[in-house]
Amino acid sequence: MHMDIAMQNVEKMRLQDPAKFNKLVQEGMAIELGIISPADKKAKNAEKLKEEFFPNDAAYREVSQGVLDGKRAVVEPKVKALIDAGKDPVDIVTNALMPGITVQCEMYDLGLSFVPEILMSNDAMQGGIKLCQDKIGDVPSKGNIASFVAAGDLHDIGKNICAAILRANGFKVFDIGRDVPKEKVLEVVKENNIKLVCGSTLMSTTKPGLIDTALLLELEKTGVSVACGGAAVSKAFVDTFRNSLYTKSPLETVHTAQKIMDGKTWEEIKN
Repeated sequence: MHMDIAMQNVEKMRLQDPAKFNKLVQEGMAIELGIISPADKKAKNAEKLKEEFFPNDAAYREVSQGVLDGKRAVVEPKVKALIDAGKDPVDIVTNALMPGITVQCEMYDLGLSFVPEILMSNDAMQGGIKLCQDKIGDVPSKGNIASFVAAGDLHDIGKNICAAILRANGFKVFDIGRDVPKEKVLEVVKENNIKLVCGSTLMSTTKPGLIDTALLLELEKTGVSVACGGAAVSKAFVDTFRNSLYTKSPLETVHTAQKIMDGKTWEEIKN
């Protein structure tokens, strides 16, 4: 039965996107004949993504590569050297550490890296972020943000990465956790002067949890909206319900959070 479905999908691709179909066939033949290997394809894609996302600065680029390689022992001393040289810790997080995890996640989306590699890259990035946070010290918070994964979803890597980037950019993040019901989010919002809630999910079946949370926060007149993200979430989906914003990446979430702190409403930002 699974083979039948697979063949139906192959035939559908052949009819709807013949260029992509032919490209995949040619790549498959080349791999089979030993002309190229899956490792070659991975390396080629990695180089292309690094050109797109990695910084031009050589020292920053080494940090990005260390994160991509998942080598915390490489990242930490290089980040320390940058801090000692007087570089801005927030700039290091944004433009040296973040590009490494971005490329790793893009590779994952292409099926060229796997969860263990993302975990290793995240660990390497966290080591650098901690050094930057220690340097920043006790700075005044830009505002309180709550972070959660929708009810029914146990995937929290993306949430953790986003929370770390928000913290590095000066926000105080209340991490509610994963598989969180809307009532728990409301409770945290009311008790901690939360200005924005960041919700995510990697599963299509749990997307309604984001809708329910956003509408409950509006119904209770909290004045707090939900920034929605995650692999299962799209702008088209978020545009279907009120009191919500779509943020594609952690950096976009940071920019959205700053707009909220500056007094903009979800309607103003969405429009």
